[in-house]
Amino acid sequence: MRIHFILLLIILSSISLTAQIEKPSLSPTKISKQKVGLANVTLKFGQPNKQGRKIFGSLIPYNKVWRTGANASTKITTDKEIVIANHIIPAGTYALYSIPNKKKWTIIIHKKNNLWGSAGYTKKNDFIRFTIPVKKIKDTKETLNISFENFTIDGADLILTWENTKIVMPVIVNSDVIIQEQINTKIINSKEVVTAQTYFDAAQYYYLKNKELNTAFKWFNKAENLRPTAFWYTYYKAELAQKLGKKNIAKQGATKCLKAAKNSKSSDYGYISKCSLLLKSLD
Repeated sequence: MRIHFILLLIILSSISLTAQIEKPSLSPTKISKQKVGLANVTLKFGQPNKQGRKIFGSLIPYNKVWRTGANASTKITTDKEIVIANHIIPAGTYALYSIPNKKKWTIIIHKKNNLWGSAGYTKKNDFIRFTIPVKKIKDTKETLNISFENFTIDGADLILTWENTKIVMPVIVNSDVIIQEQINTKIINSKEVVTAQTYFDAAQYYYLKNKELNTAFKWFNKAENLRPTAFWYTYYKAELAQKLGKKNIAKQGATKCLKAAKNSKSSDYGYISKCSLLLKSLD
């Protein structure tokens, strides 16, 4: 009898499962993986749509904790320490909550990342809170989006947009120590032959950080000598030469790069344009 009862439960369960209707989510989950500086950052959140509704101050009330998305709480994962709006966030996975308001939002980095929305949220589990001013935008954004934009060698901006609201959180990844250690090992203290690409990478890093520019110029020069057909090496050397006041070298380099870019199999229009602009600025 007991066996028959168990079999009946199994049959009823299978009928229940097959009876469910699969349908698309109105707030699909978005997962984006992005390299920010040297950190690997993953964002995971539900994307609700406006659908003709007033969002902030209505559907999403002011002064209340919001999951910053739909369904499960929004999550941010980083494999390295990052700095968000001047606040240090160690490597790990966090829930991203917020308290919207008309002029500023409170952003909450929360230690518990397994909650469904804000159910079970308690302030004692906050890692940190900080405020960010609201920016109003003219174009109405139908779908909530959270993404990284405005990349630099030091990081990017974490940007949230929905309806006519935009929140911008600067994210910094301090990679200086890591990169300098690589430069010390692979160039400055190296007993091995240094490759053209290694010289170029180190020179470009110094150039973009605006540090030791004469050393950067020397390394650009070494990279170009080792690989003279790499016209992009020549371009960056020319650009730095202009910054250092070496106008003739800059002009020669830009002219050489322009010719090589035009003759390349890929017809590299990016460098054709860059060289043309550099030459125009040197006239």
